[in-house]
Amino acid sequence: MLTVCIEIEFKSISSLNWNFFLNRYYSIKMKPYLFILLIISALGSMGQTGPAGVGMNTGSSALKLWLDADYGVYTDTNLTTIAKIGDRVKCWKDLSGNKNDVFADSDSTKPTLNGNSPLNKSNAIRFSRNENSQNKRNSLSSKSFSKTSDITIYCVFHALTKSEGNNITPFKSTTYVPNMWYAGSGLVDGGANGLVNDISMAFCDTSIAAGGGDSTTKTDYCVKTPASLNKTYFATLQKEAWNGKLSIAQNGGIPAEYDAGAQPINNSTKYYIGSNSNLTSANVSQFFDGYIANVLAYNRLLNTAEKVILENYLSAKYNTTLLSNDFFKFDDAEAGNFDHELIGIGKALDGSVQQVAKGEGILEISSRNDFDKGSYVFIAHDGKPLNFLASDKPYGVKSKLERQWVCSIVGNTLKTDLLIDPSLFPNIAKEDLVLLIDTDNNGKFSDEKLGEGMIPVSELSNHGRFAFHGVQLNHGHKFTFAILEKPCLSGCETYFTPDGDGLSDLYYLEQSGKTTIYDRSGKLIKSIATPAYWDGTSEKGEVVAPGIYFLITNDDTQRTVTLIR
Repeated sequence: MLTVCIEIEFKSISSLNWNFFLNRYYSIKMKPYLFILLIISALGSMGQTGPAGVGMNTGSSALKLWLDADYGVYTDTNLTTIAKIGDRVKCWKDLSGNKNDVFADSDSTKPTLNGNSPLNKSNAIRFSRNENSQNKRNSLSSKSFSKTSDITIYCVFHALTKSEGNNITPFKSTTYVPNMWYAGSGLVDGGANGLVNDISMAFCDTSIAAGGGDSTTKTDYCVKTPASLNKTYFATLQKEAWNGKLSIAQNGGIPAEYDAGAQPINNSTKYYIGSNSNLTSANVSQFFDGYIANVLAYNRLLNTAEKVILENYLSAKYNTTLLSNDFFKFDDAEAGNFDHELIGIGKALDGSVQQVAKGEGILEISSRNDFDKGSYVFIAHDGKPLNFLASDKPYGVKSKLERQWVCSIVGNTLKTDLLIDPSLFPNIAKEDLVLLIDTDNNGKFSDEKLGEGMIPVSELSNHGRFAFHGVQLNHGHKFTFAILEKPCLSGCETYFTPDGDGLSDLYYLEQSGKTTIYDRSGKLIKSIATPAYWDGTSEKGEVVAPGIYFLITNDDTQRTVTLIR
């Protein structure tokens, strides 16, 4: 049995960049106190806040560059004017916390922000070739590069036309030749002009290419894997310094590998996006023509478990088909399009592990126990707003979130602890919040019962969070969160007042069978053989506190009653 901890975190909006918040969530319209739920924050979080929970977005991990066209795109270099669809892009903000923002060069035609791209209709940066044969760079570049011994780079792109170069692979050279990686149109480059030990990913003809240079031998190396036009890919480059192994893969497939120079990548000066060369060319087809939606660079080799989780995240987000380890299946339309903010934990067959993940959203999941090899837990949501609705709710629930999450499990079963930071919700006591699970997978929450699919908060944790302990989430379970009805204090239709005044001192339970009574925290108060009267006492004969109580008869009928004194 695997025990997992899930956290939901609500943080102060004043501690975040307001423009960043609006840029990311401008399309969601709701009341301010509700859309606060959307905010992500690394402050105080125990889980990793990078994509899918791989790395941190605070600059404190191996994640050194994170570009996502869904947010962080600006029309100025001061990051004050958020780009709208169709605007020219001057800056693409680095979300990794390392401030490796990339900017349009002054001699480049700025790319544009596209909002209905072929990449699952996500935002993407549209790179077009310049018409002037002496000025074709149309790229974005950073001010610096994080030097490293090993590196892992991901790029999500969609090429529209062919580029210069060919599909000869592998290849090495001490001079510039058309077969080299830099002769193709660039995607991501950590480099400087010339034969230095830089690193690059490019699209050449109908191949994705990885290139690396060895400064000690002044040799450049490249290795390629086949790719097609008008198709969305995420390409993965890895380079190891100690043995020089250079690899390139597409959509999680088997990588093409080559033994390149065994040198650290420490002479590179900038990250380039959209072109891996700052040379001009008389050949228009040298430079990239298409869309780039996401770029990730880590200054270490990601382990197998991290790659599996990250690649399922990219596959769900951009609707790409994984060629291996395609574990998360709920991103398809018929499964509900649960392709947003996927996070995951697990252990790969080689024993590598990712133990904790928070990602971009409000959920955090972590393992309390060791995984079996080949076991993973994934959680993603359907992208709906975080509005509270008064529909499809069980008895005793006032409203529930419109957004739903789904749990996908590979391997061993799952029990969860779920924690919520309530600091921005002073009017919501821990007794007011419940987790709703569609335990029978019938597509509705209204038939869930307390203690089964309706889980109250267990306690206030030592981190000040509301904790749900020992929750059973199975593969395919959908869940959301809800607020309970407030206890009725006057004018109540379903209430009684066991105060000995002879008026409404008893509550009649007319249905035959066994009725169990729970308080709002889920604590069992009493079991009664019915029909019978409840006098407002517990199993021990103690007088219970005023409040709302849940009465479940024969495990299939649930009602609420308010006890007033």
